[in-house]
Amino acid sequence: MLKNSTFAAVFSTAYLILLLILVLIGYADAAALLLLLSPLLVIWLVYIVLRYGENSGRTFSEYFYDDVNIRVDKLRE
Repeated sequence: MLKNSTFAAVFSTAYLILLLILVLIGYADAAALLLLLSPLLVIWLVYIVLRYGENSGRTFSEYFYDDVNIRVDKLRE
């Protein structure tokens, strides 16, 4: 579970939403604690995605973006 990149992304999003809710309802101390711990969450998220994420097989020299079919040779024309 902790090695799943989808879980890491969902958990980080839920953490951010919880932080925003705490700020909106006025729990400044709890929000400050979550804000201080958030760099650890970002480091964990980046590590999990880079270590256990799935490689698409596309390279930057072939495609400009990984999630869009924009070939580099089409951009150079």
